[in-house]
Amino acid sequence: MLKNANLVITAWDGDLLVGISRCMTDFNFFTYLADLVVRESHQRRGIGKELMRLTQKHSGPKTSILLLAAPAAETYYPHVGFEHALQAWLLNPGQRIR
Repeated sequence: MLKNANLVITAWDGDLLVGISRCMTDFNFFTYLADLVVRESHQRRGIGKELMRLTQKHSGPKTSILLLAAPAAETYYPHVGFEHALQAWLLNPGQRIR
């Protein structure tokens, strides 16, 4: 997962990895935020927000950010400024383009 991501931002508490933002981006138009994870023991401290701010900063000033929310995190993203997008479509592994 990390090998092929082209934008990875991490958060550390000493030697302990406590958060990560893993993205694919063209650094100009679009960034797909594939994973945003904060260790449960470190949640509610602003780490996720800071990871998203740094992702936005390093993606480029004109870049849109898209993510897919885990069910438990769906209410979090509107709180920090994301808008719900209805236009997404999914093709699962094993499905074929007809």
